[in-house]
Amino acid sequence: MNKRPQLVLPMVVYPDVVGLLTMDHRKVQALFAEIQAKRGRIRVHEKFELVRKVCAELLIHFAVEEGIFYPAVREAIEDVRLMDEAEDEHESAKSIIIMLGSIPPDDPMFDAKVRALAEQIEHHIQDEEAVMFPKVLVSELDLVAVGRELLAAKNEMRARLGLAIEEIADEHFPEEDMYLSSSHARNAASRMRHI
Repeated sequence: MNKRPQLVLPMVVYPDVVGLLTMDHRKVQALFAEIQAKRGRIRVHEKFELVRKVCAELLIHFAVEEGIFYPAVREAIEDVRLMDEAEDEHESAKSIIIMLGSIPPDDPMFDAKVRALAEQIEHHIQDEEAVMFPKVLVSELDLVAVGRELLAAKNEMRARLGLAIEEIADEHFPEEDMYLSSSHARNAASRMRHI
């Protein structure tokens, strides 16, 4: 029997959609910081693996935001400009990720594109955390329900890619809401397949 890897995340934020996305932000910021700290002192294959890891995390993050979070937020806050800008930032970052796939990691252009991606992601994180998330927090959006849907879809993607599954420790959810029904998890996963 093939057991899926599991990762229990430490709860430094609330187990709702904003907390989960904030944890994603910190994870990619830490990966970019590691890449920057090792610049010039890292083997090419190690650099490539770090960049591959951050790109995988970003693409999963983008997929769940675009498939679950952004549609819910569009309805909850009714700020078309903000949401369009966020999606445009995703598309721009995806373009850089695609370019990285065609540049050898020992080419100086590879490092330049990684820096450009890091800067763009940092700007995007600041926009979401300073502008979008505060609007979401005061909206009528059910943050825990959307967070559970997002986590289920994210874990479905992570499992398909052979990455560690992220779980929130049980004590952070009330007893009656502890698990997603299997049909709910399947619905979330099927919505993510089109992305």
